[in-house]
Amino acid sequence: MELTRHHNQKTETRKLLVFAARELVYESEHENISIQEVTQRARVGTGTFYNYFQTKQQVFEAVLDEFRQSFSLEVNAIRENLKDPATIIAVTLKYYFLQAQDNEKWNSFITYSGLPGQHILCQEEEQCLNDIQRGVQAGRFKVDDVYFTQSLVTGMVKHTTLELSKGHLERSAMDDTAQYVLRMLGLPYLVARALAQSPMPPVRAQKKVHPPGLQIAN
Repeated sequence: MELTRHHNQKTETRKLLVFAARELVYESEHENISIQEVTQRARVGTGTFYNYFQTKQQVFEAVLDEFRQSFSLEVNAIRENLKDPATIIAVTLKYYFLQAQDNEKWNSFITYSGLPGQHILCQEEEQCLNDIQRGVQAGRFKVDDVYFTQSLVTGMVKHTTLELSKGHLERSAMDDTAQYVLRMLGLPYLVARALAQSPMPPVRAQKKVHPPGLQIAN
């Protein structure tokens, strides 16, 4: 019981630090934020920060991880109601394309956090592989090597997302890429095109993010 309470307290403290870092980045660019400001916003001692993160960059990366977890939960809720492997592929691709392009919170954090490297939002590779395998087993997809195919799909998606973010492609590239992926999986042109151009199922509105531990009145 005591170990569980201690674990929960550590988890809560880490969430406070991550939430504080996220909100500070939105208020001020990363070079203007100190670790002390993060701990002050989280209402913990400065030394507490180093129990969870070694650098400011690490807590910023933890913010991105929380974003990805949130997106994963949302798209999985949509996927639960879908049965056709090809529809699941198309919807998942389009969901991540739209979030990567239109989610203001994600894009603002990427811009102002100063994190090095490319941070491309897309489906986890393992889930993509499982989706392809499920379609092959159901007879919906025809591929010779699911692992190689998954690698090609992931590479194509990352390239499209990056080029869209740079303004090098029109938004129609989202549907086009989904169509090319479905064709690669063995679907006929007209079927792939219809699935790629189908409207996205409704996405449940996400709850407003509040600091961990804060009770919000109804």
